[in-house]
Amino acid sequence: METTILKELQYIRYSRKSSEAKEKQIASIRDQNAECDEHAAKLGLHIVAKLQEEHSAFKPNKREKFTAMIEAIKSGTANAILTWKPDRICRNPLEGGIVLQLLQDGIIKEIRTPLGDIYTPDSDHLILQIHFGMANQYSRLLSQNVKRGLNRKAKDRHEYPKPAPLGFEGFGERGQRNIRPHALEAPLILKAFKLAATGVYSLNHILDELHEAGLRTKKDKKISKSHMRSILVCPTYYGNFYHNGELCEGNYEAIISKGLFDLVQEKLKDRSRPKNINWIREFTKLFRCGTCGCAITTTIKRKFVKSINDYRCYAYHHCTKRRGNCKESQLSDAELKKIVLDLVDSISIDQEVWRLGLELVREKHADEVDKNKHSLQYVNQQNEVTRDQINRLVEMRTNGELTKEEFLEQKERLIKKLDINKSKVTDSNDSMKTWLELIEEFLNTAFQIREIMLDGMAEQKQTVLNKIGENFLISGKKLTFSFKQPYGILLKPEYRTNVLRD
Repeated sequence: METTILKELQYIRYSRKSSEAKEKQIASIRDQNAECDEHAAKLGLHIVAKLQEEHSAFKPNKREKFTAMIEAIKSGTANAILTWKPDRICRNPLEGGIVLQLLQDGIIKEIRTPLGDIYTPDSDHLILQIHFGMANQYSRLLSQNVKRGLNRKAKDRHEYPKPAPLGFEGFGERGQRNIRPHALEAPLILKAFKLAATGVYSLNHILDELHEAGLRTKKDKKISKSHMRSILVCPTYYGNFYHNGELCEGNYEAIISKGLFDLVQEKLKDRSRPKNINWIREFTKLFRCGTCGCAITTTIKRKFVKSINDYRCYAYHHCTKRRGNCKESQLSDAELKKIVLDLVDSISIDQEVWRLGLELVREKHADEVDKNKHSLQYVNQQNEVTRDQINRLVEMRTNGELTKEEFLEQKERLIKKLDINKSKVTDSNDSMKTWLELIEEFLNTAFQIREIMLDGMAEQKQTVLNKIGENFLISGKKLTFSFKQPYGILLKPEYRTNVLRD
């Protein structure tokens, strides 16, 4: 009699395992399928569909294959389920209720497992409800334990509680893992922040730089524009992170300083979006017309030269005239280059001055490092006081002396105070090195600038001119400008007089 009934049933074999913590699964999908198939072959069950998926059943309406199974049963394509254990079908009350209602209404004729469990419309459904309820309670307890562990990890041990973001890598034993800068990705993330901090480069230009350098997402895909913006506003890169909406202090090595992060935020808020720089022509987007304020552009003209019986290209620099007819005359390439060389000659230094300057600044740097150690001691003392205040806040919150909102507000204020002190330490440690690097760069630029303008690439020329000056205006075949500090101090006396007179 049982064989006859079994032949009338149209089974869907359903197998599932959670996508989370795969190494903890009791049985893999392959093992579930093998046991179900063996059981079906033994009893001669008619399997009309085989569905499997890797997805948690804790939340409803998240499983595509489960939904397909229910739809097939409602449409009459199948009327029975074969699964390894009842908790494979569901772990939440909503979907458990759907299955129980279909079974009670007789639309599902049977739910069967290889372990001998059989549930029909006439059987005691209380046992099946208990199975579903136990599975749901297990998932709830597991979720609570995971959340509790992540909270302790983030708030007590200050370890990063999520998978490592781009630029970092995870390390450490299971249960005590943290993040650290990735050897290849971190320098490129730092480069992105430095480019963004200039306010000159667009996000697309920064992305092009990173793509060319080989930076990809963790899934080896190109970084999107929205992903890049989320990186530039993420506090994780300077040493803090958000956990459940709460700003937490991290104990991992940061990629950038808080000062650099804050500078990038200011640039991102700037409503005048930075424009990409075109390096094809030396002076593109650098000079403006002193008469109407429009950009000076470069036009390449091709002329036939009879003496060589061939064509030659000539560059002319002129106003774009976008604001109407401008009477400013054009400059030949030779004329503009002479103007630029006169500018460069006014601040260039010889080899002897360059060598003596480097020796002096390095001696000064050694003295500053010694003085800096005393100020760092005071900042570290302030950090200890602030951390004690945070611990006191936690105790007050535990004792119910503070509301959640008061606790979060005051803790974030203290965390930001720690950020400022941390920036002071970082900036103080880096400033000595940065100070030396900046002065060395200043002397090297003044020493090499003429050679760059004569023989350098177009990109190098653009970079060095943007470094030394701003507000370049051309009018009447003359150049007016403002030197950026500290390059103005190198002006030759006679050139300074001419600039002031003009």
